[in-house]
Amino acid sequence: MITILLLIAGVGTAVVYWPRLKAHLTALSQVAMPERTPKSPEPQATAIPTPSVSETAERLPESAKEPAQAAQPSIPLPTTFGVYALSEGQLHELRPVPGKIPDRRVAISAAINTPSATTLMDGDVKFIVFRPDGGVDASGTEVRVIAKVSRSMGVDATGKAAMVSAGDSWVIRSMSYPYKVGPIDDQSRMLLLQPEQDGFTLAPGRYVVVVKGMGYDFTVAGTITDPNQCVERINAANGAFYSPCPPPRR
Repeated sequence: MITILLLIAGVGTAVVYWPRLKAHLTALSQVAMPERTPKSPEPQATAIPTPSVSETAERLPESAKEPAQAAQPSIPLPTTFGVYALSEGQLHELRPVPGKIPDRRVAISAAINTPSATTLMDGDVKFIVFRPDGGVDASGTEVRVIAKVSRSMGVDATGKAAMVSAGDSWVIRSMSYPYKVGPIDDQSRMLLLQPEQDGFTLAPGRYVVVVKGMGYDFTVAGTITDPNQCVERINAANGAFYSPCPPPRR
């Protein structure tokens, strides 16, 4: 009987105190087992592709790249103003002839008594005109013949008229060779004179380049065979007269 009463009392006590006990157990469970949060996915390693050699070269800074070579001019260019002959890849400065060059309507100029200062070994020649203004009148630019005066009618030792050596004497003739005038790339004050006909070469002899009425002469080395390069002079009371040299005797 006593056991039954104790059991009833225990059940009653449990019923009375169950809400508090439940709250206490819940608090203990929260302390012992903290709330779990969803796990963030672990970061996966990403493979970085290795750049190729060509891509690496493209991405290098400009300072690290090999410097590009400057474009070289196709022909040598002068550094000072003047008129130059371009022969065998070399520039030759031409000296001016004293006085103004006569118009082509004048067959023969006054005599020149000094040889040319420039001799070219090849008649395949072009010309570069380098002027401060950069302007050249194409219609007045030409290459003309300077003929050697081989003999002159004079008086010999006996006082008789005779043909004697003319010594160092040349004259500019009216005959000329066609040269065309054109620009030189990136050179606003330079002009190039070259033959109108491809492959044209000047025969051995003396010539003058006429630019704006001024002449610049030169000589092409070699044995002179062109008859235009030779004249004879006859001195008369009313002036000097010239005629072509006779052909050489065979």
